[in-house]
This record gives sequence, C-alpha cells and structure tokens, in this order.
Amino acid sequence: MSTERFHQPLTVWFPADLDPHCAGADLHGFFHAETAQVVVLQPGAAVAGSRNLSQSTPRLQARFDEQGWDFQADGWRCDARPYNLDRDLFSRHRGLLNTASMDSCGVIVCGCGSVGSLAALDLARSGVGRFLLVDEDLLSIENLCRHQCGLADVGRRKVDAVADRIRQINPMAVVQVAAMPLEQLDPAVVAAFSDTGTLMLACADSRRADRYAARLAARLRLPFLSIGLWEKAFAGELFYWHPDQPMPCYSCALEGLDQAMPNRPQPQRRFYSTETDLEAQTFQPGLAIDIAHVTQIGLKLALDLLNRNVPTYVPRLLGRLSQYTLICNTNDQRIGGEAAEIFSHPLQVTTSIQVGYANTSRTCPCCA
Repeated sequence: MSTERFHQPLTVWFPADLDPHCAGADLHGFFHAETAQVVVLQPGAAVAGSRNLSQSTPRLQARFDEQGWDFQADGWRCDARPYNLDRDLFSRHRGLLNTASMDSCGVIVCGCGSVGSLAALDLARSGVGRFLLVDEDLLSIENLCRHQCGLADVGRRKVDAVADRIRQINPMAVVQVAAMPLEQLDPAVVAAFSDTGTLMLACADSRRADRYAARLAARLRLPFLSIGLWEKAFAGELFYWHPDQPMPCYSCALEGLDQAMPNRPQPQRRFYSTETDLEAQTFQPGLAIDIAHVTQIGLKLALDLLNRNVPTYVPRLLGRLSQYTLICNTNDQRIGGEAAEIFSHPLQVTTSIQVGYANTSRTCPCCA
C-alpha cells in the first residue's frame, strides 16, 4: 500500500529513547493503513502481531541527526511523534496508583482460563510489571465465549496466548510461562520469581489446586488470593491471606466452612475454566459477564494486597471484606438451585462470614 493514497503524511509514533544506532536498521511495529498511523517498537520488544516496517509496504526508514529523528515512508516524510512508555502508559493512574511500586510487583497466576486471563490482563493494565503464568491447557473454541483471547489463539497454550496479550498492553512487562499445573512446577522456580511484592493468585478450577497454591504461598510468605465461581457462575467466592498478621490459612478456614455450609459446592469444583469434556458434565460454566463481576471484585483485593505496605495507597476492600467473601450474581433458584437461597438479593457481597482456625489437635503447617 502506497502513502500516495493518504491526504496527510503518515504519523509515526516512536520511543522517545530510541537508540540512535537504530537509524538505518530494520524497525518493527504496527501500521494502520485506515488511519495512516505507525507505531514503532523498541528493538527486541516481543509483541505479537508486529511486523518488520522496513521491509513491508510502505517501507519505513529512519534517520537521526542533531535535529533528532526523521522518518520517511516510501520517500514521503512522516509526522514523527515520540512516546514514553514509562511516562505515558500509566499516566492516567496518577493519584490512584504508584506506577513505580506497581512495576516492581509480581503476580503468580495459577490458571489462565476465564478468570486467570481476565485477572492477568487487568493487572497488567494496572501496572503490574512481572508475571508468572501457570497452566497446562490449550485454548479451544468453546473457551472463546469466556476467555480474553480470541480465534487466532485457538490451539495455542493458554499461558503463551495470555503472555502475548500482556506484552501488547505493556511491552516492558516481564512474563514467564509454565505450561503445567502448579503442583508440577519446581518450587525453586516460584521462589526465584517471588519477593516481598509478589502475590499468589489462584484461579484454577478446583480447591485442591487452590490449597496447594495457598500452602506454597504460606511457605514463601507471599500474600494469597483465591477467586472461584460456583455452578453457572450464579455466585463466586474470594479468599485472601497475607503474612503481615495472624489469620487462618485457606485450608483451616475451609475445613470449618465445609461443615457449616452444606450447600456450598464441594472441593472438586470445575465450574468456570477449561473442561475438556463439557458434554459429560451436568452443569454449565457460566456467562463471561457473571465471571467478570466476581473476578473484578477479587482484583480490587489483589491491588490492595500488592499495595498494602505503600503508605500513600488507599485500600479499596482490604479490611472491609472478610477473609472469605461470597459474591452473588443472581439469587434466582432457576439458575443457582437451592444454593441460591443463602443470598437475600442479587449482586450481594457478603461482609459477615467469619472464618477460624481448623479444630484439630495438630498444628497447621501453613498458619501454625
């Protein structure tokens, strides 16, 4: 496509700190013919969908002199506009989040299905700078109505597809992937990724997996958050723990709740993620909008946990929601069955459920 079709010059957005040695070299990025816009990426940025702008049509060439950068496309001079990812990418968070603090934060996302993919991308938009994505599954057609990735990603590993989406939001993000269940991942890998600013985020499809993630988080002294959906996503549950003060761990809290709440779904829940044999199941995973409602409330807690020691940060929910919180999308029994009776109204967020330590003679290895 030639630039002659445009009535205005191409607008080239380029990194303000682009190395002058890139002059004359191949440039990579994105070209949008319908708006005559070009986005140049830093050399080496692994952003899915980018292309070699110097070898495609129009051919983009760059020169650098004492006047700065000059770009031409097929011999036509372009309107060059610098951008600064450090300054501009999260500029609208000013006064709400500390960009430097968020960039140093890390999140271990255990499960990259409908919950985990949404959580990872929204945390990337919030400025989280480091991710460890853990999931063994491939993206399939039936996942698309609930997942954040699309048709072009079908057949790919979910961790790779979500990693690419994170980099499209923030090319500077550090993203590690592990295509396996968390239980099979070498704990040394998790320990090497983790520091005091790391959150263990459990988005898997069973409480067994969540228990393992919680134990690992306790061992490494990492804050822990579980986000899970009940059948048909008519409701969901959140559980958090952090090492800054004494509180029951995930295993202790749920041991008592399983006895106190007989209508609560049992441990092997597979209600919202990556079932390979949906036809054999007697339930439905739920709508994306219902999954998102529960997940977004959980992500407010995630931000609070990541920023709990930042003096200027104002918590959204931490300290206001109990450790174990239920979130209702609808209390209509035609969707939720008998379990819907525990909610008094749709969109209810519980604040009164209290959890305690397990009634056991032995000491819990997680919360002692």
